[in-house]
Amino acid sequence: MSDTTRRSNALRNLSHSANDLFWFILPLILPLLLVRYNLSYTRAGGILTFYLAITAVGSYFMGRISDRIPRRFIMGIGFYIAAAGLIAAGFSGTFPVFMIFLAITAFGVSTFHPVMYAHIDETFSNDKGKVLGTYEASGAGALLIMFLVNGALLGIIGTRGVLVITAIPALVMGTLLIRARMMDASPAPGISVNDSGTEHASPALFFLFLITIMLRIASVMAVLNFLPTIFTNHFDLPADRAASATGLIFAGGIAGSLIASRFSRPDRSYRILIIGSLILAPLIAALALDVHMAFHFTVIFILGSVGSGLIINQNLLLTSLGSRFGKGEAFGILMAVMTLSQSVSPALFGMSIDKWGFAAALLIFSLPVIISAGLLMVLSRHIMGSVATQSA
Repeated sequence: MSDTTRRSNALRNLSHSANDLFWFILPLILPLLLVRYNLSYTRAGGILTFYLAITAVGSYFMGRISDRIPRRFIMGIGFYIAAAGLIAAGFSGTFPVFMIFLAITAFGVSTFHPVMYAHIDETFSNDKGKVLGTYEASGAGALLIMFLVNGALLGIIGTRGVLVITAIPALVMGTLLIRARMMDASPAPGISVNDSGTEHASPALFFLFLITIMLRIASVMAVLNFLPTIFTNHFDLPADRAASATGLIFAGGIAGSLIASRFSRPDRSYRILIIGSLILAPLIAALALDVHMAFHFTVIFILGSVGSGLIINQNLLLTSLGSRFGKGEAFGILMAVMTLSQSVSPALFGMSIDKWGFAAALLIFSLPVIISAGLLMVLSRHIMGSVATQSA
């Protein structure tokens, strides 16, 4: 491995780590925001929905733009915007001003994932599963550290200090990305930027695939975004211990990403997605049980492990199912769909808690992932049937 390749790998993974901090900083401080602004669970979920909805819209447009201009500029400038917005949000005096700066932060955050996914997809022809596994593990590792460190710091430096600390890595990575000409590397041999080398899947199949993703993300992210609040207000853990406990889901994400990278290939991905989705449903429902916390800590770890492994496999399938689009546009659509689903689910989950309580809300949100598995079965059979027909 050349020095340039090693530097490129390090930059890709470190920048992913810095960006992922912005995705989960709000869930970490949400218990404190509930108290500061006297919010209901519905309104608290609405904060997450607002933040993620802006990220979803930005993801599509940023992905599409990245097929036309250098990607390192989009990601680098995005880091600057996200960092400035988060720091300003920390110093905002009123709730409306906080929400304005939160919107600016969300736009900056939206510039990274679709652009970097497109870069990976068009750059690596072999061992793409391993590259994605390391990439996802780097993000989970950063989130684990954030929940452990920031959880401990919340009681010392408060919400404002935690937001400022979280923004600092983005300023560093923004500078490094803008200067990183290695990110302008040409696609690997045999890869065309706009052609996966396969027959274009019909729009209906691509749309069905996106629905399966939305349903799974709705289940998992509703729980994940409220996890510190669940631990604090349902299981009566202190805020700092709740943050540390939430870190277990990202510890599981590290393990799951690295394990999945060993055996994930496009020809196995449907099966992995179906089985994994069927495992996620009882894990989410199990959080409703009134049992020892050690059980819930174990469930959270496994939930993170399975969830991260499935992200790798959905991305492997996207290349063929979304082959009619440019790389950046395809992954922009993916991130927009994932983030849109992630944005709606916290508000719905918060409403469910207000109406029926934590246990019922968890049981309800275990259902979408089961439906996702069923639709994946239909999709995989149709795809395999089409392949068999073309081969005959």
